[in-house]
Amino acid sequence: MTEVVVSGCAGARGRRIRRETVVRLIASGAGYCYKPDCPVGFLWQELDDGTVVKLAEVAHIVAAGEDGPRGDAAAKDEDLTSFANLLLLCPNCHSVVDRAPNQYPVETLQQWKQQHEDRIRDVLGLRSYSDRGTLRRDVGLLLSENSAIWDMYGPESEAALRGLGLNTSAAWRREVLLRILPNNTRIIRLLEANLALLHRDELETLAAFRLHARGLEDRHLGGVVNPVAPRFPRAMNDILVDDGDINPIGDRDA
Repeated sequence: MTEVVVSGCAGARGRRIRRETVVRLIASGAGYCYKPDCPVGFLWQELDDGTVVKLAEVAHIVAAGEDGPRGDAAAKDEDLTSFANLLLLCPNCHSVVDRAPNQYPVETLQQWKQQHEDRIRDVLGLRSYSDRGTLRRDVGLLLSENSAIWDMYGPESEAALRGLGLNTSAAWRREVLLRILPNNTRIIRLLEANLALLHRDELETLAAFRLHARGLEDRHLGGVVNPVAPRFPRAMNDILVDDGDINPIGDRDA
């Protein structure tokens, strides 16, 4: 059964959004409000006690219902809930754009979406590499950071096993949202942008890592706990490592 997220547009046709679409939206926008001058910015705010408050709201470009802001009676249901018709906004920006649809027409919101997602791709620094060693170095730095976080705060870390409880759990959730998920996205995009440098078995490893990353996103962004979601594929520790190379990552579990 496909998981769906129900938007706040009561009775509207386009209110049942696939959870996979929401996760993709969060990843593509890096968790930031899409309105260019939004003072809130990052939509997951960390509190002093280490907990994280989610401010993100899924907003429609063409309204979920024909009577809504920027509504279109001719729009198909599947188009209303498609990735192309959605963006993330903070509660304030969501209210503003929906209460002033003439000032914020479809074309303006489409431009926000395109520019924001392009900017995130630029920030991620995606480029084509000429050799495996340089790509391995950059991917290895991201994997090493994730591994260090896992070792320090993960559910199987020494602190967690010693029963330090809520502090470790809150720190783990915070680091997953702020570091691990963005790192995973960048790792995947770096490798996808340089598929020509990967061996056949490394393509399979990348596919396994995508599944792992998706399961982690579902759990921490969508609240969906999949008991059969794959763990971190250990072969990622050796990706892009050739015979005679020194592995900069080491043998890690996360």
